[in-house]
Amino acid sequence: MRTLRLSPPERAAIVLAIALLALHALAPGDALEYQRGTLARQPWRLLTGHLVHINWPHALINAAALWIVARLYAPDLSATRQAIALAASALAISAALAWLHPAIDWYRGLSGALHGLFFTGAAKWLLTERPRSLRRLWMPALLFLGGWMKVVFEQPYDGALTRADWLGAAVVPQAHLAGAACGTVLGALFAAAKARAGEQRDEQ
Repeated sequence: MRTLRLSPPERAAIVLAIALLALHALAPGDALEYQRGTLARQPWRLLTGHLVHINWPHALINAAALWIVARLYAPDLSATRQAIALAASALAISAALAWLHPAIDWYRGLSGALHGLFFTGAAKWLLTERPRSLRRLWMPALLFLGGWMKVVFEQPYDGALTRADWLGAAVVPQAHLAGAACGTVLGALFAAAKARAGEQRDEQ
């Protein structure tokens, strides 16, 4: 009988997903969510706001999406780099909400940080894939360009947030945009680091 082998990024994603669900079941979300008015006194909310969710569907969808994205990019991003992408994107989103979107008073959920992880993997894959042929590049290009089209088209240019009935609250596309921007930059940095490592090996 064949055993299911999970990569380190997948195992890490499962552990984090279980932690997210346990946090939703046990911790009061109000105490951990991003709240603009309390950031000076409780700066940990810049990070913990991305670990709590509004309801069970919200938490379950993000937990499942975390594993899917982690599995998709496991060949290109180690568990450590995936953790870096999630943490950096979460902090970038909180900073963007605080400085650029003062009308958004509170925020919960991992979806923005997941956008960061998604675009970190897509950008690195697109920039490092070899050989540079259409057969090898169409998939990362589709993920990267299609993802950015989704993020751009969902932005509320009039400043109004769209309410999702299943969520029971407004969706915050601005968080997706900040996560996507952070992930794109981070993916490019990881790709540059890989290129430099390759050059150093060639010189030896």
